[in-house]
Amino acid sequence: MNPLNLPSRTAGQHGPLPDFLPTGDGVADITPVVAPTGDRIWLVTAFDLGRAVLTDERFSRAAAVAPEAPAIHPMRPDPAALTSLDPPQHTRLRRLVNRPFTPRAVAALEEGIRRQARRLLAGRDRIDLVAQYAMPLSAATICRVLGVPEAEHARFAGLADRALGVTTGTFEEQGPARDALRAYISELIDRARRDPGEHVLGTLATAYDESGALSHDELTALVELLLNAGYETSIGQLGLAVVSLLEHPEQWHRLATAPHREAAAAAAVEELLRHAPVVPMSFTRVARQDVRLGTVVVRAGEALVVSLLHANFDARAHRDPDRLDLTRCPARHLTFGHGAHTCLGAQLARTQLRVALEELAAAAPDLTPRTPLPSLHWRQPEAVVRGPLTLPVNLALPRPEAATGRRHP
Repeated sequence: MNPLNLPSRTAGQHGPLPDFLPTGDGVADITPVVAPTGDRIWLVTAFDLGRAVLTDERFSRAAAVAPEAPAIHPMRPDPAALTSLDPPQHTRLRRLVNRPFTPRAVAALEEGIRRQARRLLAGRDRIDLVAQYAMPLSAATICRVLGVPEAEHARFAGLADRALGVTTGTFEEQGPARDALRAYISELIDRARRDPGEHVLGTLATAYDESGALSHDELTALVELLLNAGYETSIGQLGLAVVSLLEHPEQWHRLATAPHREAAAAAAVEELLRHAPVVPMSFTRVARQDVRLGTVVVRAGEALVVSLLHANFDARAHRDPDRLDLTRCPARHLTFGHGAHTCLGAQLARTQLRVALEELAAAAPDLTPRTPLPSLHWRQPEAVVRGPLTLPVNLALPRPEAATGRRHP
């Protein structure tokens, strides 16, 4: 049995998911399981309980990245990363990088995201929505936030793709590729220290050099986290959203023909985030003390994760949860987490996904897959971030080559 299997194959379970094997008599909302690493953990599957756990300071992120702590993935997080810290260290570092992700700052990025999306779609009849749309769009956006020169966007995307396995789907070459990406990040930091400029890299470099507000390890980990999260998760989320819409063509038609597409896309984004979360599980947390959750006691030192995927499909929190409904209001979800560790770039992710879908709907109201959706190749189940490796689509209704007298690009 794999408790991450949902009742319906099309209800959120896109691609393979890691195996979590039950080990005892848990309850519906929290189950003892063995992770793919062989470690024993608690898996929370309920929406309300999961949201409560994510805000409960009795569960520690810092303790969860200790070498001896139970883990759900073979690659352990960097202990200096923002996502690996508890308050007050987490609060201190998050304050340094909040400004570029405020609603006002994100709104200032929207027009640039829109222009890039239109350029990527212009003049095409066919496109791979991963390699030719999501990847360059995400790279341009996060590079603009950080201050990476436009001439180096392709270099960054290539390094990040190999390091994170965005389109390769294998882990064999990721070690050396991660080293190359880290070397490039160090290069960017060195440049920012010499010439800070008006961007996140400059702000962090100044905080390191002038105020001592963060250590060298924290500086490197922060930049790496922002680059990886702003790139990898955006690519996966757009791919999952489009797959969901292609599986439900009536919903795509609803979006593409909406008289007020921006408002319709904004609502669609929340439902798509609920229905197809790019990260199916929260980060691991370790209990600082014995904690009672319902009828279960999680003992001090035991690890726990929240299945965001299960929580998003909890029938007690969502009416008819298996159904994709772009007009669902409200479309509550835990896809960005909850509490102190709520995704820093949630507003940017929402904006990029909305704009990407708006422009895709405008360019391709008759969007269709070029390959059967069940035959798509996906990132490996061990990957923290899920998504299709490729997503070839027709932007226009397919036409016979002889009738058009031209080749599709």
